[in-house]
Amino acid sequence: MPEEDRPLRLVFVANPTHVLVERWVNFFARRGHQVTVLDGFGFPDPRGLDDRVRLVRYDARGPIRLPLAPSLHARRTLRRLFSELRPDVVHAHALKRYGWQVGVAGWHPYVISTWGSDVLLPPAGPQARFWNRWTMGRADLVTAVSPHMRQAAIRAGARPERVEQVHFGVDTHRFSPVPAAARREPPLVFSPRAIKPIYNHETILAAFARLDSEGRLLMTGRNAEPGHLETTTRRMTELGIRERVDIVDDISDDEMLSLYRTATVVVSVPLSDSFPISLLEAMACGTPVVAGDLPAVRGGLEDVVPEWIVPTRSAEAVAAALRRALAMDPSERERLGAALRRRALESDHEANMLRMEELYRSLADRR
Repeated sequence: MPEEDRPLRLVFVANPTHVLVERWVNFFARRGHQVTVLDGFGFPDPRGLDDRVRLVRYDARGPIRLPLAPSLHARRTLRRLFSELRPDVVHAHALKRYGWQVGVAGWHPYVISTWGSDVLLPPAGPQARFWNRWTMGRADLVTAVSPHMRQAAIRAGARPERVEQVHFGVDTHRFSPVPAAARREPPLVFSPRAIKPIYNHETILAAFARLDSEGRLLMTGRNAEPGHLETTTRRMTELGIRERVDIVDDISDDEMLSLYRTATVVVSVPLSDSFPISLLEAMACGTPVVAGDLPAVRGGLEDVVPEWIVPTRSAEAVAAALRRALAMDPSERERLGAALRRRALESDHEANMLRMEELYRSLADRR
């Protein structure tokens, strides 16, 4: 077998239950590479991993809670695992937790993919700032989904010449439009982000309360933060919209696809984020989106649909955009959907993963 075609040994340190991790590692398993995911934090058994992906559990923290003891434990444990697995490349998905563990293990080459808040939000103290810079500075490759995220990665300590723009992307064949007749009645506002403080459902609820009573809001309880879910439910009652809001406790990927296709509008206004995959998936389905005014979002949408980018904390602005989306006539909706899908096609999942495969091979060749 030519060297450029040989299967690679790829080891990922990541949350194996996250849908973006599942899609990433499954792609490379289906390409014939030897893929292992290491979970050191006791996540539940993942539902979406390909049968060819090997999942290995380890204890990331160890039994001793003294300063530096967890890091030393992680170093010993991961070095032993890497010596057994002999990876061509180790890849951590997200800087905090996973990147730190890979960095302290000292195996090269290693890759860190930034996810958003891990580099966009200020580190929680000098210790976190030190680990960010130490880990990023030694990474052989750092990936970011946008120019804004690239700059954030460099500020966090990555070497500029080692940062590449690679998007998680969206499967634009699977995420595709349906006929207008398939849209839901009554009008449906879909908020696909997990119910956690950073995803700012407080503003979405306040905006929805300003709308007329014919529409419904659907939110997903998938990966919700329990305490915040209770707070969110109470807030619905206080706003008098509890009967107009549905929270789906769990939701499959197929159900998410159906909602993206048939919703009247999708809303995502997080307090901090890169370019959300949820927006890309809605855009690929030709569904109007109301998006929070974050740098990565503005960079990706301003030249296409600037009027649908709204101040993140303004319930009034979010309500105005939702009202406009609900009132669109079919021809206007079709034109908007086509423009959004064209932009989503620029972030195709397969194209980005093939680019990543080239980067993996380049790192493996230099090892």
